[in-house]
Amino acid sequence: MVRWEDHIAPILEHPDIHIRNKALVAVAWESHARPSELHRLTFGDVEDRGDHVAILITRRDGQKRLLTLDESMPYFKQWVQAEHPVTEWLAPDADPLEDASSEMPIWTQIDSNKRIPYMMLYDITNRACERSDVPTKFTLHDIRRSRAKLLIAQSGLRAHRLRELFGWGPQVPKELIETAEDGDLDEDSRPQLCIRCPNCGVWTLRNRPCIWCGLSR
Repeated sequence: MVRWEDHIAPILEHPDIHIRNKALVAVAWESHARPSELHRLTFGDVEDRGDHVAILITRRDGQKRLLTLDESMPYFKQWVQAEHPVTEWLAPDADPLEDASSEMPIWTQIDSNKRIPYMMLYDITNRACERSDVPTKFTLHDIRRSRAKLLIAQSGLRAHRLRELFGWGPQVPKELIETAEDGDLDEDSRPQLCIRCPNCGVWTLRNRPCIWCGLSR
């Protein structure tokens, strides 16, 4: 079972893990998208809405669903707006979310605009787990299943809403429903809302140091 405080937060707070990898883990946690869906994400699938980011997720069969990023937005924006290699191709004052090619992949190599191989998604989480010394290693798919269990157990969402969020077919996986009855699923699954840093004015997580300027609150 992947949990925010035990598994995700240590990766996001580790100083030696690259922002691309932090952004990938954070987005996977909040969006609970399939690894293949995240892998296909391009700049054309992303819309900056100020206090949150909307991403258009596409299944292999072409079906789409719109998801929002709140708590993962600061990490995602720091990657795509400040560290993504596409920034070297644009004017200094350009915003990649508005000016980058719609076909440009979100998850690229750190030093080139080439999309990372699919299997590298597993390497990224594996190395992040090792470096941050989390209790157990996990994959992006483990994140998705854990988020499903938490939402089913805590939010009381009906089957049709779960299908919308997770892109499932007519049947919600039975094993997730059964596991969600476990009384140990007590972690708060609600997203943390972002605030504007009073020092630099950029959106960052509430009650944590600003990921842009480092201001502690």
